[in-house]
Amino acid sequence: MKNNMQKEQLKSMMKRPIPKKRVEVIRLQMVREGRMLYGMYRFSKPEEAVDMVRPLFEMADREIMLVMSLNTRLEPLAVEIAAVGGLNACSVDSRDIFKHAVLNNAAFIVCFHNHPAGDPEPSQPDQQITTRLEKAGRILGIPLIDHIIIGEDDFYSFKERGQIDMAKPDDAA
Repeated sequence: MKNNMQKEQLKSMMKRPIPKKRVEVIRLQMVREGRMLYGMYRFSKPEEAVDMVRPLFEMADREIMLVMSLNTRLEPLAVEIAAVGGLNACSVDSRDIFKHAVLNNAAFIVCFHNHPAGDPEPSQPDQQITTRLEKAGRILGIPLIDHIIIGEDDFYSFKERGQIDMAKPDDAA
């Protein structure tokens, strides 16, 4: 009985016209801004990466999340401010981090954010976003190499502390 009723409902739905839905055709395009950061080079230590991006955080009065995309030789391709938060928190969406990486044809990413209060020790939300970014990077094939929190005089590297297990793919230089 129930099966016949479902069949009748399905037939009725098939007879009714479905309003046409407009589907947009879009085109994504990366536009490079005229500003360039100089001194961007391949780095092998978190200290070197921090030295490169610290000037972007020096005047910040709130938390900022920055993503750096890297090529297969681990050379920086581009840097983007992916999120701006408040005094002690920054809401980060993984999509915003990886949109930048995909548009730049990145092989890897490194994320940085600051703690305006000066203490680079990670909070529970910092640890959670790192785990989410690491998992998303594995799925997308754009691994998170490190997430570095920059404090006033020091920094915290998740990779250096063994909290990111990033194995380079075979084709990386």
